[in-house]
Amino acid sequence: MLALALLVTLPLAADPAQPASPPPVAGAAVAPAALGAGSIGFWGTLGAPDVAIGYRQGFSLLEFEAQARFNYLELSAVAEAGVRFLAWKADRAMLAPTFSLGLKVNSGSRAFDPYNFAYVALRPRLGVVLSLRVSEVAQVIATAEVPWAIALNVTGYQITPTVGGGAEFQLNSKLSLVAVGLIGVDVIKEPLGTPIARLAWGLRLGVGYRVF
Repeated sequence: MLALALLVTLPLAADPAQPASPPPVAGAAVAPAALGAGSIGFWGTLGAPDVAIGYRQGFSLLEFEAQARFNYLELSAVAEAGVRFLAWKADRAMLAPTFSLGLKVNSGSRAFDPYNFAYVALRPRLGVVLSLRVSEVAQVIATAEVPWAIALNVTGYQITPTVGGGAEFQLNSKLSLVAVGLIGVDVIKEPLGTPIARLAWGLRLGVGYRVF
């Protein structure tokens, strides 16, 4: 009877046929696609043709995000705020559509772009982010987005749909490194002009810091 009682009180051993789930990867910059409730992160990137900083805060099924971006080839700046909606989640993957609304100010510099023009614009942005956890310290990222700058002071616009991919690597429980490449089409219409389409591209390298 004593041996039986001891067996009952001992913890059951893990089933060797059921491998333990890998620990969660923190991330803060781009991955995971949506932060969990109560999570807060900051991030910053250096790259071409822009530099940026951002803030993320997770809630139950959505995430609030804000960012500021400076394009040093156009000499333009964007400030925006928006949300990510957690649409799908699996053991290792997340999919989150995004919507942001911001303001863009463009100097009109033509040093690198002969079609650029000066404007102040309302800039909605639609997109989607997919993150896939591939190891204990790494997540693969895929993105698609359509930012549309609608000029308010002149008759013109700029719309730049892109797709991209990259990875975010966890250095410790707080800090991560991110690298993302983008490619797409940049369509710009200056006042009294016709729409001009050309290659859009981007490279972003940066860090994320997960507060919670």
